[in-house]
Amino acid sequence: MKNAPTSSTKPSASVVAMNETKHHTNQSLQPGSPDFVSRRHFLQSASIFGMLAGGTANAVAADDTAKDKPRTPMNHPLGQDYVVVTQVPDKNHFIHDPALTILPNGHLIVAAPVWGRKKKTRAVVVSRSKDGGKTWTKVCEKPWSEATLYVHEGRLYMFTQIQSFQGVWVSASDDEGTSWTEPVAVIKADPARKHWNIQLGMVVKDGWLYWGNGRDFHDMGVVACELKKGLLNPEAWIASEAVVMPIPQEIMSGTFSDGSDMRCLEGNVVHVGGRLLIIARAVINRYGTANMAAVFDVTREGRTLALTFRQLYPVPGGQCKFHIVWDERSRLFWMASNYPTNSLGLYHDTEIKVPAGNAAWQSVREDRRLLMLSYSLDALNWLPACCIAKTEKMTQSFMYPSMVIDGDDIALLSRTGRDSGDYHDADLATFHRVRNFRSLAMDIHPKL
Repeated sequence: MKNAPTSSTKPSASVVAMNETKHHTNQSLQPGSPDFVSRRHFLQSASIFGMLAGGTANAVAADDTAKDKPRTPMNHPLGQDYVVVTQVPDKNHFIHDPALTILPNGHLIVAAPVWGRKKKTRAVVVSRSKDGGKTWTKVCEKPWSEATLYVHEGRLYMFTQIQSFQGVWVSASDDEGTSWTEPVAVIKADPARKHWNIQLGMVVKDGWLYWGNGRDFHDMGVVACELKKGLLNPEAWIASEAVVMPIPQEIMSGTFSDGSDMRCLEGNVVHVGGRLLIIARAVINRYGTANMAAVFDVTREGRTLALTFRQLYPVPGGQCKFHIVWDERSRLFWMASNYPTNSLGLYHDTEIKVPAGNAAWQSVREDRRLLMLSYSLDALNWLPACCIAKTEKMTQSFMYPSMVIDGDDIALLSRTGRDSGDYHDADLATFHRVRNFRSLAMDIHPKL
């Protein structure tokens, strides 16, 4: 994020680099990081330079007397400083959908799929932090395609796929991700089902784990595991059929189309009001109809699992992958998502043009720049809490969040496009922290 000092000093490289901190992983995939400074140090330096230039700047806090300089959690990203966890080795690779979890001892684990473009090579890079995300160590690399992390009874599990869309596989680690058991296919590959695999909000209810798992990027589905039988036991797992999300013609502008049939995917499971729901990403009109999600009811009778479409519902950032978690202390749901700014392309700037060579479907109306935090009583009606992080350019992104609650903070992983020149194909997995997140919420619990 670019923070403009009141002097005319040119922003340093650290600003262009979206405020990476000095801390970084020592994994072999990552080349030596440039000597970036933190946001705090940049702002302090900017303030000094501003005063030397004769300005009256205070770059650390907004001037209370200046009405045009508000400083709020919404225009001052609270998780802008980040640490690089995983970085692609070169331009021929990109980060797919990384996952984050926290162990009972407070250590953080990240699993980041690194995909090759031309050779189609794929690997999951596992990293660990023992100091709250300040530094990261690469602990292993597995020749798998996808990664979702889960901790049960103190043991670390990875829901993975050897090849994308090919069933559901589970592996376990007893040494904080350094080594893993041989993956077990707990749900067999089905060419018609094409299971999706990504870190999302999950729920344990009546001894069963529920995880949103659809048919590739088209239709929604859910899988469940009877935990007492063991996550590595295929007999413990069941799956629903995939269900189509209907799209009423009335919410289609018909303006944007590139032939893509992406529709409904990446559903979070929530338990609210005694019901199990899936709230899933809805891609409508090539993001032209944004801030919309699909809501499904989840039901189980014995070993029969079913999903029923209920409605479309406005959810901020519902057009892109969002992550919902429940916080028992605040008794609120919390969500990280990308708020759009120009989904219908009504704002025009003749000076801004998509770089030559970028995919035809990219435009100045499709952006993943603003990663936002919201809170809710019912996981449907959301209030904004803060901006987590913001990129400067349309071709950059903080997206595909994976987050956990770590004491008073939210710890979050982003699939980040910084230097790739493509907001979709990220070159980093970055770690962020929003401190004292509960203080950002109003008390919205009903009272009589």
